[in-house]
Amino acid sequence: MYHNLFRITLLVTAIAIILTACGAPVTEQPIATLAPATEAVSTATEIAPTNTLESTATQVVLGIVTGIIAFGTDLDGNNEIYVMNGDGSGLTNLTNNPAGDGAPAWSPDGTQLVFESNRDGNLELYVMNADGSGQTNLTNNPTEDLQPSWSPDGTQIAFSSDRDGNHEIYVVNVADGQPKRLTDDSAFDELPNWSPDGTQIAFTTDRDANIEVYMMQADGSNPRRLTNSPKDDAFSYWSPDGTQIAFMSTRDGNSEVYVMNPDGNNPTRLTKDSSDNSISGWSPDGTQIAFTSNRDGNDEIYVMNADGSGQTRLTDNPASDGSPVFKP
Repeated sequence: MYHNLFRITLLVTAIAIILTACGAPVTEQPIATLAPATEAVSTATEIAPTNTLESTATQVVLGIVTGIIAFGTDLDGNNEIYVMNGDGSGLTNLTNNPAGDGAPAWSPDGTQLVFESNRDGNLELYVMNADGSGQTNLTNNPTEDLQPSWSPDGTQIAFSSDRDGNHEIYVVNVADGQPKRLTDDSAFDELPNWSPDGTQIAFTTDRDANIEVYMMQADGSNPRRLTNSPKDDAFSYWSPDGTQIAFMSTRDGNSEVYVMNPDGNNPTRLTKDSSDNSISGWSPDGTQIAFTSNRDGNDEIYVMNADGSGQTRLTDNPASDGSPVFKP
């Protein structure tokens, strides 16, 4: 079962796919259940007013979606990793395992996927080829290893683990499976995502009074806060050119998808919907963003243009679909 950061009301819907993908129950608790905030590692300025794209989402058509998208779904009765074409066709189950599999992330060359699974009794990281073959256990620890993100050079995978008592950010060498801890804080540090040049890692933490997006160097040094909202911000994903970071926030009410500059400035809301929306990843050319939304009654996968326009549903089934990521 996940920890408090994943049980607060804010993130229940956005993280539901990740939780159910590994068989973990989702339990709603008020934000007051968070651990006491620790002192911020840097002095953050007041957050800038959020810009909003009000009308383009319904007026501009989505550009042609090409390539392959991996995602998690319980379409077959348990949670598996699937791939589909950019138009939603060609659904293919890659994992085909009775355990729960979820949170896929592509290798930079697109030949492999890393994912989390509880097939060995607890959450571990696994690697497989792009066609689902060669599924291999990468981490082996009695605690939780989850939320993988592949480094741009393909040699390391960042992840979150509670192997040292609370959730911290680690990296593991793909070649030998040797892990190294990057963060060391009494708060929960989660959801790492590499910058395109491999020099920095964005992550989510509750080390302040609420949940915020932080940045640190790839070796774990110089952690600093990027967002400073009275609400909560999470799920940070770099654009391929490194000029923007997409994230999720409830600063305007429900969970919506935003983008900001890498320094945290110019936050701009892309989705405007009464449902919950959660970011997952960018297309390789940076022109489109994949996200999950329950606006049509259950969690489905959507794609929109990078400016928030042309929001279009790709999946349409009674299952819960989420965590979509474009193949590089």
